[in-house]
Amino acid sequence: MSDRRENSVLFSLRELRSIEEDRVKQEEDAERDRIEAERRAREDEIRRAKEAEEARIRAAEDKVRREKEEKERAERDAQLRLQESERRAQIEAATKLEQARIEAEARAKMEGKKFPTGQVVGGVLALFIAGGGFMAYALHSKQVEHERELQVAQQKADADRKAAAAAAEAEHKKFEAEMAEMKSALAKASTEAERAAIQKRMADANSAHHSSAKNDAPKKAGGTKIKGNSNDPLGGLDL
Repeated sequence: MSDRRENSVLFSLRELRSIEEDRVKQEEDAERDRIEAERRAREDEIRRAKEAEEARIRAAEDKVRREKEEKERAERDAQLRLQESERRAQIEAATKLEQARIEAEARAKMEGKKFPTGQVVGGVLALFIAGGGFMAYALHSKQVEHERELQVAQQKADADRKAAAAAAEAEHKKFEAEMAEMKSALAKASTEAERAAIQKRMADANSAHHSSAKNDAPKKAGGTKIKGNSNDPLGGLDL
């Protein structure tokens, strides 16, 4: 009888030991899973932050490149318009010179006098030189005004880009400070519920931050475009 009671006690002790060992193992497994989850979350956070920073840098570089290309295109267009205006002015002046010569010859024939070629050509040339001087001044003034507009637009674009970069940097620093504070709170948490709540806050903040970065990228990429003046460099002069 005594042996049966002793065996029963030993069996109960073994059962209790087994239960305790299972409980300890479950706690250890849960702790390992928690540590692994935190490690993966940190790695994902670092990866997403790196990707967002790279995307921001690419967007800024693309914006600078597009602004440079737009400025060069506007300058080329302005130069082509200037050359076309000069060519048109030369053609019109040559046409007027030829027309004046023909009319002078016709008048001379009608009056029966010798055609005063030297006087007509000299007068027309004087008119042409005066008109050419005025044309050159008008074209130069228009070009100076166009370059000044481009310079002002470029300065505004640079200021907007710097302001956007400063705002993005400030937002990123604020996000890093909040994440550091939540990591500190996570390390001090004493219960699974507290840790889960903090991890959820970290995930929500991280998602909101990267969503904001993605939304800002197209806006930055759009940028302030520098457009050339599409007006005629002649300023509406009718020659």
